[in-house]
Amino acid sequence: MRFATCTKDTKKPEKDKKVAIIGAGPAGLTAAGQLICEGYKVDVYDQLPEPGGLLLFGIPDFRFNKPKIREGIKALYDLGVNFILNKKVGRDIDLEDLIQKYDAVIIATGAWKSRTMGIPGEDADGVFQALDFLVKLDLYKAGHLPKEEVPKYGKKFIVVGGGETAMDSCRTAVRLGAEQVIVVYRRAMEYAPAHKREIEIAEKEGVKFMWLTNPVRVITDENGRVKEVECIKMKLGEPDSSGRPRPEPIPESEFRIEADTLILAIGQIPTPPFEDGKYGIKLNKNRTIWTDGQGRTTRKGVFAIGDIETGPKFVGTAIASAKKAFKAIIDWLENHNWPVEESIE
Repeated sequence: MRFATCTKDTKKPEKDKKVAIIGAGPAGLTAAGQLICEGYKVDVYDQLPEPGGLLLFGIPDFRFNKPKIREGIKALYDLGVNFILNKKVGRDIDLEDLIQKYDAVIIATGAWKSRTMGIPGEDADGVFQALDFLVKLDLYKAGHLPKEEVPKYGKKFIVVGGGETAMDSCRTAVRLGAEQVIVVYRRAMEYAPAHKREIEIAEKEGVKFMWLTNPVRVITDENGRVKEVECIKMKLGEPDSSGRPRPEPIPESEFRIEADTLILAIGQIPTPPFEDGKYGIKLNKNRTIWTDGQGRTTRKGVFAIGDIETGPKFVGTAIASAKKAFKAIIDWLENHNWPVEESIE
């Protein structure tokens, strides 16, 4: 996967303007590749020990060619992109300091917070958020995490969710040697966000699916470890805000599934490096950063791209978001043009 739009020979002469990019995932890397080739100095800040974001840490090897991704990142290093790693903006570095230091700041922090179910026993040993589970496995494989910090999974998995992350989780469980992998999803298969082909591949690999099923309680053993998951059968009602039929529980249809590992893959929440209104940057209700559709925020010189702008979507969507904002970023750097009303300096 190539992020740079040039080679050393075709890169434009260096300019005296600097850009900070917060987040080294697909959107941030795409923006870095565009800007370094235009001659701008580019610093990329990321909380992980290696650039790549979910491309390397969170999406399994069977989905992406990770050596090719690392080749694309190496090309950015070779072109002069400077990566500041193991630093989280909003914790280790103040965003305002970056705004004052750079000619433009691009926020590409993605959606790293997992949704919770709020059911009894959700905090038991053996219950994991899917993204945290997958990221730690990848960090360990890459040599960035000690073995003692790898999630202590068992042999009987239940994965909750019907999206791509749920498919990644259940197929990863198969590769970890699980004896049982069951996906439970509260709607019918035709309403699952994952592509039908992903579901079919998982089934061929031995994953079982329980549609119209939702967990209501985690039952633990004497050591506080998951022993069973109590579920309830669902039926489909009237359409909800998503346009899909609303799943409704069927009274007195509870049943239990034996399990020692429960993976929750029910969605991610955008993670801006600040609270709403701070630094003069407006958030939407879903915690994405408000933009004018071209990446411009309500703070002059600050842009937002990728999942932090659009909400959690596909890798291709994040890359497209970065490309879409490119013209507006250049317009600001070269002409100091900012057509968004009610923006602050």
